[in-house]
Amino acid sequence: MYDVAIFAALGWEARAVIQGLSGVEEGGRPRTWRGYLGDGASCLLVQTGIGPRRARAVAEAMPPARLMLAAGCAGGLDPALRAGDVVLASAVVCLDERGRPGDRFPAAAPAVSAWAAARGLAARTGPVASSPTVLATAAGKAQAAASGALAVDMESGAVAAVARARGVPFVGLRVVLDAAGEAVSIGDGVIDEETGEIRPGRAVTAVALRPDRWPVALRLARQQAAVERRLRAVAAMLLGGGLDALGIGPADALAASR
Repeated sequence: MYDVAIFAALGWEARAVIQGLSGVEEGGRPRTWRGYLGDGASCLLVQTGIGPRRARAVAEAMPPARLMLAAGCAGGLDPALRAGDVVLASAVVCLDERGRPGDRFPAAAPAVSAWAAARGLAARTGPVASSPTVLATAAGKAQAAASGALAVDMESGAVAAVARARGVPFVGLRVVLDAAGEAVSIGDGVIDEETGEIRPGRAVTAVALRPDRWPVALRLARQQAAVERRLRAVAAMLLGGGLDALGIGPADALAASR
């Protein structure tokens, strides 16, 4: 049994989170790592790939953990949010393929928010939407914003559903990659949905065939680099703070659970 299970969809998200762990080693399966929080609590980190189907399958196959954490980037839905802003989920609202809200899952934000605020970390707390498709346009994001969510990703709903089924807390940590009014698509198939990595050949072809996509591609590259640095710093702060930072109690009481 692990103290914390962490889920990141993309390779660069997982690499950012790893920087907040100590004693990291391969976890025995592809794109899986074991490590420790700052207080010695045990952690299993897994890169899920993109989308709710992959995230749910990975989460359901996870060994037992005391807390499940989804970490990574998100699209902004609240117009006040900008790239690099931190969002802590107070709940996860699942959207259907038409952007309509459905299931709603709890998230353990208050304790995390209080711990972070006491240490000077500026973060917005509120609902996060989870979409089965990429919301690539401002119009799509505006429709999703009607759910009341601050930001949107594709995996939090699946992880939160498994956490509720297991009776353990869920924490959602997101850093905004693109603002509500910004488009994000540069072409189909550019990102490998299994690994979350960019396919260079397809990326070059996509922007070569559509020169108007160059500004979007360049902006996203700049924002991704900045958001990765931000996620690395935030993950290091929270994971370095151990279980107290995540709101589930001191590490010195964990020996019996291992």
